[in-house]
Order: sequence, then C-alpha cells, then structure tokens
Amino acid sequence: MAPKQQRDPEATRAALLEAAETLFLEKGFGNTSLSEIGRQAGITKSLIHHYFGSKEGLWREVKTRRFMQYAQEQMNMINGAEPTAELLKESITLYFNFLHRNPQIVKMLAWMFLEQDQNECLDMDRELIHSGVEKVRASQGEGQLRDDIDARFILFVFIGLCEHWFHNKDHFLNSFGLDDIPGNLDQAYLEAITKIFFEGVRPAS
Repeated sequence: MAPKQQRDPEATRAALLEAAETLFLEKGFGNTSLSEIGRQAGITKSLIHHYFGSKEGLWREVKTRRFMQYAQEQMNMINGAEPTAELLKESITLYFNFLHRNPQIVKMLAWMFLEQDQNECLDMDRELIHSGVEKVRASQGEGQLRDDIDARFILFVFIGLCEHWFHNKDHFLNSFGLDDIPGNLDQAYLEAITKIFFEGVRPAS
C-alpha cells in the first residue's frame, strides 16, 4: 500500500483562502457555500472547519489578510512622522495606491456594504482611523491645516474620494471620456483630487 500523502497545512490554508476569496468576491458571502469553496480548492469541506471553524471564520480571514499589511504600513507612517499637511497627502496616496494594487479589496468593500457585514474590518480600522484623526488634529494645531473643519470629516472625505474612484471608474470612462487626459488615468485622478482638496477649485490669486 502506498504511503498516505501528508498535506502541507500552510499550503492548504492558502488554497482555501484563495478559493474562498475568488468565490466570495464573485458571488458574495451569502451566496457562496463551503462545498463550492472546497471544490474550487480541491480540498474536502471538513478541512475548512478544521482550519477556520466556519464559513464566517473563513470570510473573516479573507477580509483581514489583505488589509492588515496596508494597515501596518499606514500606522508606521502616521506614528513616525510629524503632523504636517504633507503627511496627509502621503497617507492618502498610500491608501489610493493600495486600492490600485488590490482591486479585490474594492470588490470586498462593495460586498461588505451590500451585505451589511463590516464589523471585522471596522474593528481593524478603528485604531488606524483614531491615529489618523489625532494626527490631523495635531496638524491643525500646528497651523498646517485649517482648523474650522472637523478632523474626522477631513479624513473621511479623502478616504471616500479614493474609494469612489475605484467603485465608479467605469462611469467616468463611459460618461466623461479620456480626451486630453495625459498619462496614467489613476494617477491623473489622484493628482486632481489632491490638488482640489488642498488648493480648492477657485483660480489661484
């Protein structure tokens, strides 16, 4: 009798996460079954329970694994820098580029919103947001940013501008067109919102 092949636990986890992410983003959490995930990964359904406990546990792991690397990088930037307007620009650029490199995250955010399933990411995000808001407030106190706007709104608006682009870029392409937009479209949008946000839309005096 041939010896029973040993399965690599890390490779098994990775295969399940890849399969789950593909199906969750295609169909949503509610419309995806553990059997489908097992078939996609070529792994028995029982191993999903073994590694993740439940479908909810697997979905939680899918949501956190991509976000955690960005969150740590952003937190390191915030904690290691002085409170300046330039820090806010760099922080938003980091988030925009993260979404650009990870289109899966954009779809994940959309499904989480549609299914009202944002608790885990909100928990992860809360510390990061708190640190960001405190840094914006410190920048306001240093005279780097105007202090007649709540720091929470400043940060929330910039986050929304980034996410809106990746959710609705097709609308821009179909309705506004690309005439006279130079170079990379994503970069052109990032430069535009940064300029509008920090300089406004009125002509420079």
